Amino acid sequence: MRKLYILSLLSFFSYVFIACDSDEVIKEDSIITLTSFAEAKPLNISDLVSEQKYVLLSTQEDAMFKRVDKLIAKNDRFYLFDHLSESGVLIFDQDGKFIRKVGEVGEGPQQIKGISDFQITEKGEIQILDKIGKSIVIYSAEGLWKEKIAIPINSGGFAQFGEKWFLAINFDNQNESLVQNHVLGVFESNMDLDSLFFRYAKGASNSNVYYHAGVFSTDEESLIYHRPPNDTISIFSKLGELKNRLVIDFGDKQLPREVVQDFQAIEQYKTQGASFQYLQTPTLKAGNRLFGLISSTKNEIWTYMYSLDSEELYADKINLSQLHFKDIIIPSAFRNDNVVISLIDPFSFGMDAKPESYPQEVRNHLENEGYVLLLHYLKP
Repeated sequence: MRKLYILSLLSFFSYVFIACDSDEVIKEDSIITLTSFAEAKPLNISDLVSEQKYVLLSTQEDAMFKRVDKLIAKNDRFYLFDHLSESGVLIFDQDGKFIRKVGEVGEGPQQIKGISDFQITEKGEIQILDKIGKSIVIYSAEGLWKEKIAIPINSGGFAQFGEKWFLAINFDNQNESLVQNHVLGVFESNMDLDSLFFRYAKGASNSNVYYHAGVFSTDEESLIYHRPPNDTISIFSKLGELKNRLVIDFGDKQLPREVVQDFQAIEQYKTQGASFQYLQTPTLKAGNRLFGLISSTKNEIWTYMYSLDSEELYADKINLSQLHFKDIIIPSAFRNDNVVISLIDPFSFGMDAKPESYPQEVRNHLENEGYVLLLHYLKP
């Protein structure tokens, strides 16, 4: 039996999310956009989505995985990986048929020691971050090893954007000759340092195994950097310039700084019945919109959308007793034909209040331990 722990609603249910964050230093020339969560407009999926479709992922043996830490939809394919397994990056076609896996784990010259993150280029090349090997390994669209690029710092997340490399810097084992407790570094194509941003708090605990250094989301125009449960989302240009910092303002319900620095400390506030809110999952950039999940210490959860054009925030509180995945957007990936993708796994489907509303083929697939991508086609 396969179990899938996606970075989504299931992460909230199973409480695999352990996080910490930094006491960031805001540059004097940075732009701050403050938006109030209390004043968020209603997010109605019927106003946002014109159509929904399903993709049933293959259940053949070579396509097996235990959970999904990242999903990318690009070049008419779906790419995913499991952070704690040795399965590499799994590739499926647009109909869910398994194509291949890329990234062989081992000690050989063309093998990797493990995968911490991956990206897909416009040409379909697979870029894999080998944290242990301190390198980025490039594979062709056909899965052939091409080259290995050494990186000068200990990184847990990355993105190549324009001619720059953006590296999320781990709290531990930093290159002290290059960085001084910084969170994010921008590097030239040859990995020479361009600039550094933000800082970890002194004595911060790097306990978050998933978002320990932050996650990147890109499109043609800009790059998003976010490190949950921080309430700040940073937006960069292709030149490595910090363009904006969007702050979701939770007012007096803002998560205490000690919890942002060490998410394990949240348990004491839950025991006390305190009510604090925070960004649970990394922000997903979907064209001119941002999507994500907001949680609270009282086990509440919202989906949210922020319009970069109108600078307006929308939110929808999920009724967990009447959970129905067709009525909500759990953002896992974005496809450039204006589609936001949610991933439904068998465990979560068992909590759906309206299983009869799904096509029989979809129900059968989920009831037989298959996994389904729910494609939300966004209105313009």
